[in-house]
Amino acid sequence: MEENRYFQYLAGERKGEILFFDKIEEEDGLVFISFKDGSRCNKEFILPLNERNWTNQLMAEVSDTKNIWRFKEEWVGRQEEKRAKNADGENVIVQPFIEGRKKITPIPPNFVKVKFDNIDRRIETPTPKTSHANDPVWITLEKSKKIDTEINMSLVISLPSKSLFNVIKESFENGAVKAIEYIIENLDDTKIKNGLSDALYAAYEEKESPPPPPPPPPSRLIKEGKRPPPPPSIKKSKITANEDG
Repeated sequence: MEENRYFQYLAGERKGEILFFDKIEEEDGLVFISFKDGSRCNKEFILPLNERNWTNQLMAEVSDTKNIWRFKEEWVGRQEEKRAKNADGENVIVQPFIEGRKKITPIPPNFVKVKFDNIDRRIETPTPKTSHANDPVWITLEKSKKIDTEINMSLVISLPSKSLFNVIKESFENGAVKAIEYIIENLDDTKIKNGLSDALYAAYEEKESPPPPPPPPPSRLIKEGKRPPPPPSIKKSKITANEDG
C-alpha cells in the first residue's frame, strides 16, 4: 500500500493547512500537484521536502501532519499607550500607542529520510489528441484563408478569492504579477474551449440585417438642370357688394 504524501500551505488565507496528495499531472509542459480536496498547485510554487530555504513558494511538502512548518509572530517597534498624572492631577497620555509591524519568522520542520521518488518521475500525461488528417472538413479549413475577427465571449472560471490575491500582492515581491501568471497557467482548457465554441456558433449563425433600401432617383427636371414649374395658384374671386339706397 502506497504511503500518503502531505503538503502544507505556507502563505495566503489557507496558511498552515495540510493537504493530502492525490496525483501528479502534466499540462502544456507544466507540472501540477493535485490534492484530495480537488485543488492543485504548480510544482514551481511548492518547496520540496527537507528544503529550508523558503522564499516565495506557496506550499511545501512535509513528511507528516506533525512535522510541519511553524511560524513565530512578534511585533517590532510596538509600544503600548502609557498614561500618567500631570501637575494638575489629570490622567494624560505620555506615550501614544505605536502599532509597529508584525514580524513572522518561519520555523522549518525537522529533516527526515526521503522515502519518495522525485515528483517529476510520476507524471501522468493526458491522452493525445485524435488525428484529423483524413477529415475533409479539417483539410478544407486548414487550406482556407483566415480573417482576424472580433467575437464576444463570456467565460466562467474558478478564481482565488480577492482577499488571498491581496495577501499575495502584499506579502511577496511581484506577488500580483505572479498570481495572475498562476491563474493563467491553471486555467481549465475545457471551459475556455466550451466558451469559445459558444461564441463562435453565435458569430457564424448571427443573422445579418438586410441592407437599407436605395435612395429614390432624382427628378428628371432637376437632373436636366430645369427648374420645376411653380405650384398652381388659386385665383381669388372679387365679390362686389350691392348697396341699397
